[in-house]
Amino acid sequence: MEKKQIDDYEVGPIPSPRPLDRFGFAKQDVNSSPEGISRGKSKDEFEREERRVRKWRKMIGVGGSDWKQYVRRKPHVVKRRVRKGIPDCLRGLVWQLISGSRDLLLMNPGVYEQLVIYETSASELDIIRDISRTFPSHVFFQQRHGPGQRSLYNVLKAYSVYDRDVGYVQGMGFVAGLLLLYMSEEDAFWLLVALLKGAVHSPMEGLYMVGLPLVQQYFFQFDHLVKEHLPKLWEHFSDEMINPSMYASQWFITVFAYSFPFHLALRIWDVFLFEGVKIVFKVGLALLKYCHDELVKLPFEKLIHALRNFPEHAMDPDTLLPMAYSIKVAKRLEELKEEYEKRNGKALKSAESTVKQNHSEGFSS
Repeated sequence: MEKKQIDDYEVGPIPSPRPLDRFGFAKQDVNSSPEGISRGKSKDEFEREERRVRKWRKMIGVGGSDWKQYVRRKPHVVKRRVRKGIPDCLRGLVWQLISGSRDLLLMNPGVYEQLVIYETSASELDIIRDISRTFPSHVFFQQRHGPGQRSLYNVLKAYSVYDRDVGYVQGMGFVAGLLLLYMSEEDAFWLLVALLKGAVHSPMEGLYMVGLPLVQQYFFQFDHLVKEHLPKLWEHFSDEMINPSMYASQWFITVFAYSFPFHLALRIWDVFLFEGVKIVFKVGLALLKYCHDELVKLPFEKLIHALRNFPEHAMDPDTLLPMAYSIKVAKRLEELKEEYEKRNGKALKSAESTVKQNHSEGFSS
């Protein structure tokens, strides 16, 4: 039977208009969140934001021409500004500069078009099946087989051909979807390549390979960090037989893009792209620390629910992120990685030669 591609499907109707938040997500309850319907900024807020944007524009130069030089000269200034949040109007460009994906794009002209138009992927039907589950409440992805879903399909299909060892796994949709909200298809594709192949930081591809080798390592590291930083809570987890695989999978696989408030996810992604995966561990520990006194009282079922549904006040970036930045984990993560690899008798890279399998657990339709 002939394979169907997304172009063979009829475009669905445009969804009925609903109030949107400032990022383009449909709001269930207009008044439910401070990040809800866009309100007019005060004059002071507007001027402060304008000053911030001007500083960033000066720092990166026209089209990013001054970025590398500025990072070399003033890395601490860049780090501080990234941690405060990249201006939304510049986020897409800065993400590409930070990740190294802009260089990959310039070195590979025409490659993305070749992958999308002329290559076929064994994962095409899986991608089509999963597309409607990616940010379903965002206006860009809501229309069935519409422009957003087609762009997402193209990026995921292209990557599954580009790296057939990894291919396609469902969690990748949330990463690609997030990128597409800030850049073109081709830019999003090369940023995905930069992340998974490790253009700047350690490669992410082990998150999506058969057996999820990198996820297993991260669970090992995170469990030890909880034990060391929050011993009382770790003991309670142990008594209730709770481990990180039961609540933290999507933290690592999608870098908080799957189910966390979007304004928080963006701030985490700013830091993740500049500083690497340690921010995921820091934010995870900060969340547990913030909710510690409640979590230690809960029995198994309520504990699982709480770990998957943190209260809104716990996920305020201006409260949570400073707490996360104050937690030092870099050196300990390296030690725990060495310990994990020693225990397993081999490096994670041994997984690269294995056959990939789809990992769908944890993503609800």
